[in-house]
Amino acid sequence: MSEIPLILGTLPVPGHVVKKSGIYWLYPDNYLCRKNQVVGFCNISLESMPGNAVAQPPFAGEADLQVAFAAPVDGRLRIDHETSFGGYLNFLGSQLWDSRTVIAYLTPSEAIPGLMPANLMEMNLLMLAGKLMTGLANYGTSMLPGWHSQVRAWWKGPAKLTKTLLTLGICDAQGPVLGDQGAFLEFFEDADFPCHLVNVQNELMVPCAQCLIEQFFRTEDDFNSIADDIRQHIFHGMVKPTVEDYFFAGCLLTALQDSPVRRSYDIVVDGGYQRSPAPSYILLSSHAEPLQILRHKKLGYHLRIYQFRIEQMGAASRAWLNQAFEIIPRTIADIKSDYIRLFSAFRSHTKAQFIILNQMSTSGREDLAFYTPFDAPMGNILVHVAAKEMNLMLDELQEQAGISVIDVDAIAAELGGGHHLPDGIHQSGVMQKRIRTELLKLMY
Repeated sequence: MSEIPLILGTLPVPGHVVKKSGIYWLYPDNYLCRKNQVVGFCNISLESMPGNAVAQPPFAGEADLQVAFAAPVDGRLRIDHETSFGGYLNFLGSQLWDSRTVIAYLTPSEAIPGLMPANLMEMNLLMLAGKLMTGLANYGTSMLPGWHSQVRAWWKGPAKLTKTLLTLGICDAQGPVLGDQGAFLEFFEDADFPCHLVNVQNELMVPCAQCLIEQFFRTEDDFNSIADDIRQHIFHGMVKPTVEDYFFAGCLLTALQDSPVRRSYDIVVDGGYQRSPAPSYILLSSHAEPLQILRHKKLGYHLRIYQFRIEQMGAASRAWLNQAFEIIPRTIADIKSDYIRLFSAFRSHTKAQFIILNQMSTSGREDLAFYTPFDAPMGNILVHVAAKEMNLMLDELQEQAGISVIDVDAIAAELGGGHHLPDGIHQSGVMQKRIRTELLKLMY
Protein backbone atom coordinates (compact mmCIF):
# COMPACT_ATOMS: atom_id res chain seq x y z
CA MET A 1 0.00 0.00 0.00
CA SER A 2 1.35 3.44 -0.96
CA GLU A 3 2.47 6.11 1.48
CA ILE A 4 0.20 9.10 1.96
CA PRO A 5 1.82 12.50 2.68
CA LEU A 6 0.58 14.03 5.93
CA ILE A 7 0.32 17.82 6.02
CA LEU A 8 -0.11 20.34 8.81
CA GLY A 9 -3.57 21.44 7.72
CA THR A 10 -5.22 24.77 8.40
CA LEU A 11 -4.94 26.60 11.70
CA PRO A 12 -7.10 29.71 11.27
CA VAL A 13 -6.81 32.56 13.78
CA PRO A 14 -8.24 35.59 11.92
CA GLY A 15 -6.19 38.76 12.27
CA HIS A 16 -3.14 36.85 13.45
CA VAL A 17 -0.09 35.12 12.00
CA VAL A 18 0.59 31.67 13.44
CA LYS A 19 4.22 30.68 13.93
CA LYS A 20 5.46 27.24 14.94
CA SER A 21 8.56 25.69 16.40
CA GLY A 22 10.23 22.57 15.13
CA ILE A 23 8.37 19.35 15.86
CA TYR A 24 9.12 17.07 18.79
CA TRP A 25 8.45 13.52 17.59
CA LEU A 26 7.34 11.05 20.24
CA TYR A 27 7.95 7.85 18.25
CA PRO A 28 10.64 6.60 15.82
CA ASP A 29 10.38 5.93 12.11
CA ASN A 30 8.23 2.97 11.06
CA TYR A 31 6.14 3.20 14.20
CA LEU A 32 2.74 1.51 13.81
CA CYS A 33 0.37 4.14 15.14
CA ARG A 34 -3.33 4.17 15.87
CA LYS A 35 -5.97 6.60 14.69
CA ASN A 36 -6.03 9.69 16.96
CA GLN A 37 -2.77 8.66 18.65
CA VAL A 38 -0.59 11.72 19.17
CA VAL A 39 2.82 11.15 17.58
CA GLY A 40 4.40 14.61 17.85
CA PHE A 41 3.85 18.21 18.88
CA CYS A 42 5.15 21.74 18.46
CA ASN A 43 4.89 25.09 20.22
CA ILE A 44 3.01 27.90 18.48
CA SER A 45 2.78 31.66 18.92
CA LEU A 46 0.35 34.26 17.58
CA GLU A 47 1.35 37.62 16.17
CA SER A 48 -1.27 40.26 15.51
CA MET A 49 -1.41 41.55 11.94
CA PRO A 50 -0.97 45.30 11.34
CA GLY A 51 -4.27 47.12 11.72
CA ASN A 52 -5.87 44.30 13.71
CA ALA A 53 -7.34 46.23 16.62
CA VAL A 54 -8.88 43.89 19.22
CA ALA A 55 -9.83 44.64 22.81
CA GLN A 56 -8.30 41.37 23.98
CA PRO A 57 -6.07 39.04 21.95
CA PRO A 58 -7.08 35.38 21.68
CA PHE A 59 -5.78 33.08 24.42
CA ALA A 60 -5.03 36.03 26.69
CA GLY A 61 -3.31 34.77 29.83
CA GLU A 62 -2.45 31.37 28.32
CA ALA A 63 1.27 31.56 27.64
CA ASP A 64 1.62 27.89 26.67
CA LEU A 65 0.09 27.19 23.26
CA GLN A 66 0.87 23.93 21.51
CA VAL A 67 -0.40 21.74 18.70
CA ALA A 68 -0.14 17.96 18.97
CA PHE A 69 -0.25 15.88 15.79
CA ALA A 70 -2.31 12.69 15.69
CA ALA A 71 -2.61 10.07 13.00
CA PRO A 72 -5.82 10.40 10.93
CA VAL A 73 -5.99 6.60 10.40
CA ASP A 74 -4.20 3.48 11.61
CA GLY A 75 -0.92 2.97 9.80
CA ARG A 76 2.87 2.92 9.72
CA LEU A 77 4.49 6.32 10.19
CA ARG A 78 7.55 7.65 8.39
CA ILE A 79 8.85 10.93 9.77
CA ASP A 80 10.35 13.83 7.84
CA HIS A 81 13.22 14.54 10.23
CA GLU A 82 13.86 17.95 8.70
CA THR A 83 10.74 19.15 10.52
CA SER A 84 12.60 18.81 13.85
CA PHE A 85 15.10 21.67 14.07
CA GLY A 86 16.59 20.88 17.46
CA GLY A 87 17.92 23.36 19.99
CA TYR A 88 15.99 26.55 20.66
CA LEU A 89 14.25 26.28 17.29
CA ASN A 90 12.26 23.37 18.72
CA PHE A 91 11.23 25.69 21.53
CA LEU A 92 10.55 29.02 19.84
CA GLY A 93 7.85 29.75 17.25
CA SER A 94 10.16 30.75 14.42
CA GLN A 95 8.51 29.39 11.27
CA LEU A 96 5.25 30.44 9.62
CA TRP A 97 2.50 27.85 9.80
CA ASP A 98 1.95 26.62 6.25
CA SER A 99 -1.06 24.33 5.92
CA ARG A 100 0.47 22.47 2.93
CA THR A 101 3.73 21.56 4.67
CA VAL A 102 4.35 17.80 4.61
CA ILE A 103 5.66 16.66 8.01
CA ALA A 104 5.39 12.86 7.72
CA TYR A 105 4.11 9.97 5.62
CA LEU A 106 1.68 7.23 6.53
CA THR A 107 1.11 3.80 5.06
CA PRO A 108 -2.51 2.98 6.05
CA SER A 109 -3.10 -0.38 7.69
CA GLU A 110 -6.24 -0.85 5.56
CA ALA A 111 -7.25 0.39 2.15
CA ILE A 112 -9.13 3.70 2.20
CA PRO A 113 -11.76 3.88 -0.57
CA GLY A 114 -11.12 6.69 -3.02
CA LEU A 115 -7.73 7.65 -1.59
CA MET A 116 -4.98 7.94 -4.19
CA PRO A 117 -1.20 8.10 -3.58
CA ALA A 118 -1.19 11.67 -4.90
CA ASN A 119 -3.73 12.75 -2.28
CA LEU A 120 -2.73 14.56 0.87
CA MET A 121 -4.14 13.93 4.32
CA GLU A 122 -4.26 16.48 7.12
CA MET A 123 -2.96 15.50 10.52
CA ASN A 124 -5.58 15.54 13.27
CA LEU A 125 -4.65 18.57 15.38
CA LEU A 126 -5.04 18.46 19.16
CA MET A 127 -4.86 21.98 20.55
CA LEU A 128 -3.24 22.45 23.97
CA ALA A 129 -3.31 25.59 26.12
CA GLY A 130 -1.92 26.25 29.58
CA LYS A 131 -2.28 29.15 32.00
CA LEU A 132 0.92 29.52 34.00
CA MET A 133 1.03 30.23 37.72
CA THR A 134 3.75 32.70 36.80
CA GLY A 135 5.49 33.64 33.56
CA LEU A 136 8.76 32.58 35.19
CA ALA A 137 7.63 28.93 35.36
CA ASN A 138 7.66 28.10 31.65
CA TYR A 139 9.99 25.80 29.73
CA GLY A 140 8.66 24.24 26.58
CA THR A 141 10.40 20.93 25.95
CA SER A 142 7.40 18.70 26.66
CA MET A 143 3.65 18.80 26.22
CA LEU A 144 2.05 21.38 28.52
CA PRO A 145 5.32 22.09 30.34
CA GLY A 146 5.76 24.38 33.30
CA TRP A 147 3.72 25.13 36.39
CA HIS A 148 0.09 25.72 35.47
CA SER A 149 -3.01 26.86 37.28
CA GLN A 150 -5.11 25.48 34.43
CA VAL A 151 -4.62 23.35 31.33
CA ARG A 152 -7.03 22.44 28.54
CA ALA A 153 -7.26 20.69 25.17
CA TRP A 154 -9.60 20.10 22.22
CA TRP A 155 -9.54 18.76 18.67
CA LYS A 156 -9.44 21.41 15.99
CA GLY A 157 -12.63 20.47 14.21
CA PRO A 158 -16.27 21.45 13.72
CA ALA A 159 -17.25 24.89 14.90
CA LYS A 160 -20.00 23.53 17.15
CA LEU A 161 -18.52 22.00 20.28
CA THR A 162 -21.24 20.77 22.59
CA LYS A 163 -19.30 18.90 25.28
CA THR A 164 -16.99 20.77 27.65
CA LEU A 165 -15.71 18.85 30.68
CA LEU A 166 -14.43 20.92 33.61
CA THR A 167 -12.39 18.93 36.13
CA LEU A 168 -12.34 20.43 39.64
CA GLY A 169 -10.83 17.50 41.39
CA ILE A 170 -7.72 16.17 43.03
CA CYS A 171 -5.47 13.35 41.82
CA ASP A 172 -8.15 10.66 41.51
CA ALA A 173 -10.20 12.87 39.17
CA GLN A 174 -7.33 14.49 37.31
CA GLY A 175 -5.48 11.25 36.55
CA PRO A 176 -8.07 9.65 34.23
CA VAL A 177 -8.54 12.97 32.40
CA LEU A 178 -4.92 14.11 32.08
CA GLY A 179 -3.49 10.65 31.44
CA ASP A 180 0.06 9.34 31.77
CA GLN A 181 1.75 12.34 30.10
CA GLY A 182 -0.44 15.00 31.68
CA ALA A 183 -1.70 16.24 28.30
CA PHE A 184 -5.10 14.51 27.86
CA LEU A 185 -3.70 12.16 25.18
CA GLU A 186 -5.41 8.94 26.26
CA PHE A 187 -8.73 10.70 26.73
CA PHE A 188 -8.76 12.08 23.19
CA GLU A 189 -7.62 8.81 21.68
CA ASP A 190 -10.54 7.04 23.37
CA ALA A 191 -13.17 9.75 22.75
CA ASP A 192 -15.00 9.44 19.42
CA PHE A 193 -16.89 12.74 19.75
CA PRO A 194 -15.72 16.39 19.76
CA CYS A 195 -15.09 17.73 23.23
CA HIS A 196 -13.19 20.37 25.14
CA LEU A 197 -11.40 19.46 28.37
CA VAL A 198 -10.44 21.95 31.09
CA ASN A 199 -8.47 20.87 34.14
CA VAL A 200 -7.98 23.30 37.03
CA GLN A 201 -4.89 22.35 39.02
CA ASN A 202 -5.21 22.02 42.79
CA GLU A 203 -1.69 23.08 43.65
CA LEU A 204 -2.75 24.60 46.96
CA MET A 205 -6.47 24.93 47.64
CA VAL A 206 -8.27 21.59 47.66
CA PRO A 207 -11.54 22.10 45.71
CA CYS A 208 -14.08 20.97 48.29
CA ALA A 209 -17.70 22.05 47.86
CA GLN A 210 -17.61 24.74 50.56
CA CYS A 211 -14.56 26.44 49.02
CA LEU A 212 -15.99 26.19 45.49
CA ILE A 213 -19.26 27.83 46.60
CA GLU A 214 -17.42 30.74 48.18
CA GLN A 215 -15.18 31.09 45.14
CA PHE A 216 -18.25 31.24 42.90
CA PHE A 217 -19.87 34.09 44.87
CA ARG A 218 -16.68 35.95 45.88
CA THR A 219 -16.75 39.64 44.89
CA GLU A 220 -13.80 41.86 44.08
CA ASP A 221 -14.19 43.54 47.46
CA ASP A 222 -14.15 40.13 49.18
CA PHE A 223 -10.97 39.21 47.34
CA ASN A 224 -9.30 42.50 48.17
CA SER A 225 -10.10 41.99 51.86
CA ILE A 226 -8.44 38.55 51.72
CA ALA A 227 -5.41 39.99 49.92
CA ASP A 228 -5.10 42.81 52.48
CA ASP A 229 -5.27 40.31 55.34
CA ILE A 230 -2.54 38.16 53.78
CA ARG A 231 -0.39 41.22 53.14
CA GLN A 232 -0.78 42.45 56.71
CA HIS A 233 -0.19 39.18 58.55
CA ILE A 234 2.29 37.33 56.32
CA PHE A 235 4.41 40.18 54.95
CA HIS A 236 4.11 42.64 57.84
CA GLY A 237 3.58 40.32 60.79
CA MET A 238 5.82 39.21 63.64
CA VAL A 239 7.49 36.42 61.62
CA LYS A 240 9.87 37.45 58.86
CA PRO A 241 8.60 36.09 55.51
CA THR A 242 10.75 33.81 53.34
CA VAL A 243 10.65 32.90 49.67
CA GLU A 244 8.26 30.05 50.54
CA ASP A 245 5.83 32.56 52.06
CA TYR A 246 5.78 34.64 48.89
CA PHE A 247 5.11 31.55 46.80
CA PHE A 248 2.34 30.47 49.15
CA ALA A 249 0.63 33.87 49.04
CA GLY A 250 0.76 34.01 45.25
CA CYS A 251 -0.61 30.47 44.84
CA LEU A 252 -3.39 31.03 47.36
CA LEU A 253 -4.53 34.31 45.80
CA THR A 254 -4.53 32.69 42.35
CA ALA A 255 -6.74 29.87 43.67
CA LEU A 256 -9.15 32.21 45.46
CA GLN A 257 -9.52 34.88 42.81
CA ASP A 258 -12.20 33.67 40.40
CA SER A 259 -14.47 30.69 39.77
CA PRO A 260 -13.54 28.35 36.88
CA VAL A 261 -17.27 27.83 36.25
CA ARG A 262 -17.63 31.48 35.24
CA ARG A 263 -14.72 31.42 32.77
CA SER A 264 -14.97 31.11 29.00
CA TYR A 265 -12.18 30.17 26.64
CA ASP A 266 -10.94 30.69 23.09
CA ILE A 267 -11.05 27.60 20.88
CA VAL A 268 -9.53 27.31 17.39
CA VAL A 269 -12.02 25.53 15.11
CA ASP A 270 -12.53 25.06 11.39
CA GLY A 271 -12.91 28.52 9.91
CA GLY A 272 -11.60 30.57 12.86
CA TYR A 273 -11.87 30.66 16.61
CA GLN A 274 -14.75 31.02 19.03
CA ARG A 275 -15.52 31.29 22.72
CA SER A 276 -16.26 27.99 24.42
CA PRO A 277 -19.70 27.37 25.91
CA ALA A 278 -20.36 26.92 29.61
CA PRO A 279 -19.28 23.50 30.95
CA SER A 280 -21.45 20.58 29.94
CA TYR A 281 -19.98 18.35 32.66
CA ILE A 282 -18.23 19.10 35.95
CA LEU A 283 -16.09 16.35 37.46
CA LEU A 284 -15.51 16.35 41.24
CA SER A 285 -13.76 14.07 43.71
CA SER A 286 -15.36 13.07 47.00
CA HIS A 287 -11.84 12.75 48.41
CA ALA A 288 -11.70 16.57 48.36
CA GLU A 289 -14.32 16.71 51.14
CA PRO A 290 -12.73 16.81 54.61
CA LEU A 291 -14.21 16.10 58.03
CA GLN A 292 -12.40 19.22 59.26
CA ILE A 293 -12.00 22.54 57.48
CA LEU A 294 -10.34 25.87 58.28
CA ARG A 295 -12.47 28.99 58.70
CA HIS A 296 -11.09 32.52 58.86
CA LYS A 297 -12.07 33.99 62.21
CA LYS A 298 -12.62 37.52 60.89
CA LEU A 299 -13.52 37.20 57.19
CA GLY A 300 -15.47 33.94 57.47
CA TYR A 301 -14.19 32.18 54.35
CA HIS A 302 -12.99 28.58 54.40
CA LEU A 303 -9.79 26.87 53.31
CA ARG A 304 -8.93 23.25 52.69
CA ILE A 305 -5.16 22.75 52.33
CA TYR A 306 -3.26 19.46 52.35
CA GLN A 307 -1.13 18.93 55.44
CA PHE A 308 1.97 18.27 53.32
CA ARG A 309 1.45 21.68 51.67
CA ILE A 310 1.28 23.32 55.09
CA GLU A 311 4.57 21.65 55.99
CA GLN A 312 6.15 23.06 52.80
CA MET A 313 5.10 26.68 53.33
CA GLY A 314 7.12 29.29 55.19
CA ALA A 315 6.95 30.01 58.91
CA ALA A 316 5.08 33.31 58.40
CA SER A 317 2.34 31.55 56.44
CA ARG A 318 1.95 28.84 59.06
CA ALA A 319 1.77 31.48 61.77
CA TRP A 320 -1.01 33.22 59.82
CA LEU A 321 -2.97 29.97 59.48
CA ASN A 322 -2.61 29.22 63.20
CA GLN A 323 -3.63 32.71 64.31
CA ALA A 324 -6.27 33.72 61.77
CA PHE A 325 -8.17 30.44 61.29
CA GLU A 326 -10.12 28.02 63.44
CA ILE A 327 -10.78 24.33 62.78
CA ILE A 328 -14.44 23.51 62.04
CA PRO A 329 -15.60 19.86 62.23
CA ARG A 330 -17.88 18.57 59.47
CA THR A 331 -20.20 15.59 59.30
CA ILE A 332 -21.32 13.62 56.26
CA ALA A 333 -24.63 15.50 56.55
CA ASP A 334 -22.72 18.80 56.35
CA ILE A 335 -20.90 17.63 53.23
CA LYS A 336 -24.18 16.57 51.63
CA SER A 337 -25.66 19.99 52.39
CA ASP A 338 -22.59 21.67 50.85
CA TYR A 339 -22.94 19.57 47.71
CA ILE A 340 -26.60 20.54 47.33
CA ARG A 341 -25.75 24.23 47.72
CA LEU A 342 -22.91 23.84 45.22
CA PHE A 343 -25.18 22.23 42.61
CA SER A 344 -27.74 25.01 43.06
CA ALA A 345 -25.11 27.76 42.72
CA PHE A 346 -23.44 26.29 39.63
CA ARG A 347 -26.76 25.49 37.96
CA SER A 348 -27.66 29.16 38.13
CA HIS A 349 -24.84 29.69 35.61
CA THR A 350 -24.61 26.42 33.69
CA LYS A 351 -26.76 23.38 32.99
CA ALA A 352 -23.78 21.11 33.50
CA GLN A 353 -24.18 17.52 34.63
CA PHE A 354 -22.25 16.82 37.85
CA ILE A 355 -20.09 13.70 38.03
CA ILE A 356 -18.48 12.64 41.31
CA LEU A 357 -15.99 9.87 41.99
CA ASN A 358 -16.77 7.84 45.08
CA GLN A 359 -14.17 6.16 47.30
CA MET A 360 -12.66 2.74 47.73
CA SER A 361 -14.26 1.60 50.98
CA THR A 362 -11.89 -1.24 51.81
CA SER A 363 -8.29 -2.06 51.03
CA GLY A 364 -8.90 -5.75 51.66
CA ARG A 365 -6.42 -5.58 54.52
CA GLU A 366 -8.76 -4.56 57.35
CA ASP A 367 -8.66 -7.18 60.12
CA LEU A 368 -10.98 -5.68 62.75
CA ALA A 369 -13.07 -8.39 64.43
CA PHE A 370 -14.90 -6.05 66.83
CA TYR A 371 -15.90 -2.40 66.57
CA THR A 372 -16.93 -1.95 70.21
CA PRO A 373 -13.65 -0.24 71.26
CA PHE A 374 -14.32 2.64 68.88
CA ASP A 375 -16.46 5.62 69.85
CA ALA A 376 -19.18 6.90 67.55
CA PRO A 377 -19.10 8.28 64.98
CA MET A 378 -16.62 5.64 63.83
CA GLY A 379 -16.18 7.46 60.50
CA ASN A 380 -14.08 10.03 62.37
CA ILE A 381 -11.64 7.29 63.37
CA LEU A 382 -11.75 4.52 60.77
CA VAL A 383 -11.01 5.52 57.19
CA HIS A 384 -12.89 2.64 55.57
CA VAL A 385 -16.01 3.41 57.63
CA ALA A 386 -15.84 7.07 56.57
CA ALA A 387 -15.56 5.97 52.93
CA LYS A 388 -18.64 3.75 53.22
CA GLU A 389 -20.62 6.61 54.76
CA MET A 390 -19.49 8.97 52.00
CA ASN A 391 -20.46 6.48 49.28
CA LEU A 392 -23.89 5.95 50.83
CA MET A 393 -24.45 9.71 50.90
CA LEU A 394 -23.43 10.01 47.23
CA ASP A 395 -25.94 7.28 46.34
CA GLU A 396 -28.61 9.38 48.02
CA LEU A 397 -27.51 12.44 46.06
CA GLN A 398 -27.91 10.55 42.79
CA GLU A 399 -31.58 10.14 43.57
CA GLN A 400 -32.19 13.53 45.18
CA ALA A 401 -30.00 15.90 43.14
CA GLY A 402 -29.77 14.23 39.74
CA ILE A 403 -26.02 13.75 39.66
CA SER A 404 -23.89 10.87 38.37
CA VAL A 405 -21.48 8.85 40.50
CA ILE A 406 -18.60 6.83 39.06
CA ASP A 407 -18.29 3.76 41.27
CA VAL A 408 -14.56 3.70 41.98
CA ASP A 409 -15.28 1.33 44.88
CA ALA A 410 -16.69 -1.32 42.55
CA ILE A 411 -13.90 -0.88 39.98
CA ALA A 412 -11.26 -1.25 42.69
CA ALA A 413 -12.96 -4.38 44.02
CA GLU A 414 -12.99 -5.89 40.54
CA LEU A 415 -9.40 -5.02 39.58
CA GLY A 416 -7.84 -5.37 43.02
CA GLY A 417 -7.57 -2.20 45.02
CA GLY A 418 -4.38 -3.26 46.81
CA HIS A 419 -2.53 -3.28 43.47
CA HIS A 420 -4.35 -0.65 41.40
CA LEU A 421 -5.36 1.81 44.15
CA PRO A 422 -2.96 1.14 47.04
CA ASP A 423 -3.49 4.41 48.92
CA GLY A 424 -7.15 4.85 47.96
CA ILE A 425 -6.51 7.89 45.73
CA HIS A 426 -3.66 7.38 43.24
CA GLN A 427 -4.56 4.91 40.50
CA SER A 428 -2.66 2.64 38.16
CA GLY A 429 -2.90 3.22 34.41
CA VAL A 430 -5.28 0.27 34.11
CA MET A 431 -7.63 1.73 36.68
CA GLN A 432 -7.43 5.21 35.15
CA LYS A 433 -8.54 3.72 31.85
CA ARG A 434 -11.53 2.02 33.49
CA ILE A 435 -12.60 5.27 35.15
CA ARG A 436 -12.07 7.15 31.89
CA THR A 437 -14.28 4.61 30.10
CA GLU A 438 -17.08 5.23 32.61
CA LEU A 439 -16.62 8.98 32.22
CA LEU A 440 -16.82 8.76 28.42
CA LYS A 441 -20.05 6.73 28.68
CA LEU A 442 -21.61 9.54 30.72
CA MET A 443 -20.43 12.18 28.26
CA TYR A 444 -21.40 10.37 25.05
